[in-house]
Amino acid sequence: MGQRQFRRLQRARHLRVGVAVVATVAVLAGAITIFGTMDNGEAAAGTSAPAAAARREAKPQRPTVMRAHTIVKTADATKAPVNPAFPPPPADSGAGRRVVYCNSCQRVWLIEADGWVHVSYPVSGRRNYPRNGTYKVIRRTNPGWSHTLRLPYFVGFTYGNTTDVGFHGIPLRPNGSPIESDQELGLFRSHGCVRENQYQAKVMWDWASMGTRVVVTA
Repeated sequence: MGQRQFRRLQRARHLRVGVAVVATVAVLAGAITIFGTMDNGEAAAGTSAPAAAARREAKPQRPTVMRAHTIVKTADATKAPVNPAFPPPPADSGAGRRVVYCNSCQRVWLIEADGWVHVSYPVSGRRNYPRNGTYKVIRRTNPGWSHTLRLPYFVGFTYGNTTDVGFHGIPLRPNGSPIESDQELGLFRSHGCVRENQYQAKVMWDWASMGTRVVVTA
């Protein structure tokens, strides 16, 4: 065999070996890629299974979402709601939205339609007057007047001998001074109307519109 023919055989052998090496590398690369894909993309090409597992452990876990559930409380239809901030109104004071004036208690309650006491406070009226019964708001004026006395936030609900009877702030003299102190509320001091302190008179004024029911009890 000549020298030239020998070199051609060598080159052919080297070519076959190179092709085999390239094919082997391609197969191995495909296996690594398949491994990475089967690992849900968490293991990169060339990453071992333990390393991928460690990466999964280190990856932050998605927090569990707790769904909120709204709880609707239903009222007991057999019982009126109770406002613990105030004493309960008289048992014989009716039902529904109303003003309750207890003459012997010298106290007023503003009661919502569902029985909830909006507010309650002491007042000063006249003993046994007006008579027990159910009335309604018939006049509203601010201020009302009685001779020279100013009656803040007057809410009238019945008629007396000479004028209407109603709720109002403690009467004020022409100089603006009250004829009764707040500390005397709860005592019989009036000639017929029902006196309130000035703040509570405004609460009554805002709450008791025309036609609001007023229940007077003993």
